[in-house]
Amino acid sequence: MAKSKSSSHFLRDYEASMSRFTDAPEEYHRAAAYTVFGAGLTKWRYRCILHGGVPPRWCNLWVLLIGESGEGRKSTAVRMAEQVLASFDDTLHGPTDGSAEGFLMDWVKKNRNANKAKGASDAASILIQPEFSVMLASAERSYNASLKPILTDLYDVPPLFKRTLAKTEWEIPKPRLSMLGAIAVEMLPHYTQQVDWLGGFFNRALLITAQRKRTMARAGTPSDDVMVGHSDALWRVLKAWKHSQFNMGRPLFDYDKAAAARVEKLIPRMPKEPNLVATLTRASTHLMKCAAIEQIDADPTAKSIGVAAVDRAFELIDHWWRTVPDIIDECFSRDQSDFGGDRLPKRIYRYCLKHGNVDGWVEYAEVMRACALNTMMMNSAVDALVLSGMMEKRQDEDEHQCLWLKAIKRIH
Repeated sequence: MAKSKSSSHFLRDYEASMSRFTDAPEEYHRAAAYTVFGAGLTKWRYRCILHGGVPPRWCNLWVLLIGESGEGRKSTAVRMAEQVLASFDDTLHGPTDGSAEGFLMDWVKKNRNANKAKGASDAASILIQPEFSVMLASAERSYNASLKPILTDLYDVPPLFKRTLAKTEWEIPKPRLSMLGAIAVEMLPHYTQQVDWLGGFFNRALLITAQRKRTMARAGTPSDDVMVGHSDALWRVLKAWKHSQFNMGRPLFDYDKAAAARVEKLIPRMPKEPNLVATLTRASTHLMKCAAIEQIDADPTAKSIGVAAVDRAFELIDHWWRTVPDIIDECFSRDQSDFGGDRLPKRIYRYCLKHGNVDGWVEYAEVMRACALNTMMMNSAVDALVLSGMMEKRQDEDEHQCLWLKAIKRIH
């Protein structure tokens, strides 16, 4: 990930500090830092409400760190952020038992405590789960079938959430939900359904996958002083933001004119595959939330989001945009009936493009296994790619069996 220069009260120091103790990819630390910062901005006293959308957007982010099991240090990155947030404000933590009723009751208690203190609605919560498969497994149980739909409804912060569960009526004003978790890429397909990607739970999340660029012989353990130092830095910048926003009487935080023009140029052209569009269409929302966090971190007295904050935030959004199609394709490949038109050939093409050897070749059998395909489906898709000039295949000496595949040009 390219690094741009930026002043910072919390984010840059957090990323650099955590990298001293673990070799987790820097994208994991940055995504986790955005999430805890955004969760802080959902507290009523620090509230940052963004222009655009109905209702207006808050800075709540849903982030899942994706990687191979036992690799990448994704859970480590989550736990580091969790410890900093706990030191900053332990009331933000939501229950992780996976019960829909438990999530709603947590907000009811928070609002009740806020009212006793003569405060406004403080239904702000973050779910932190280093092993996110536990939560997803809970959502698959029949008695908890309402969990994913409820969480999905909460992402956009409805003005008043109303639901009846087990004969109990719930009414929660402006429930703000943030989320940070980690899950192994090989586990994700087992908890994924088409509806989750085509308009449901997963297409609201930033799924961040990355490879370690270095290896530490032995991970370190940050001291309590280090963690408290980061939480204090977060508190100071949010306190400054609180002071400045109320002095300015700012109802909504928005881009300035130059930054708005920059955003229009940065967001890539949308792909044609429906399963990708549903997820990538939220790029502008993710970018605005991350850019607002960058701007407040750089200058809590700023009147609007500037170009430098947009450019810095786009580094992570661009990484997500380029890598999330592979994650989605991996999940969709488990439901072979979903493949239609040119989606399956594109999945095979992208795999070969990514995993080819120094000469660009990939073993035919490896592609079949990775894409979970039978011989008939594989042969049909490969033939279509060869005819279109997008792929070469290399056969054995008798030319009876295809052994190797090579992607020869990109899809535009």
